[in-house]
Amino acid sequence: MKRNLIVYKVDYKLKSDSWHQDREKFIKTKRIVMEPYEVPQKTGYWLNHNNVEKKFAKQMMGIEDGYWDSRYRVMRVRKA
Repeated sequence: MKRNLIVYKVDYKLKSDSWHQDREKFIKTKRIVMEPYEVPQKTGYWLNHNNVEKKFAKQMMGIEDGYWDSRYRVMRVRKA
């Protein structure tokens, strides 16, 4: 069985890190592998990236939707 997996790069940093000082210094990158049914390409850019951010929160913190109580701030989501 062949799967077409979609790889995204998520740039993130701790919320406690300074926002303005040396922004690139604190940014880390994590690869998130999504299956085609998780990010259908016809639903739109923002909905797909929202699904990637939810999977990032699930992997990093173990919670479903970690926007408000997150330890991390997602800076950028892009395809790898």
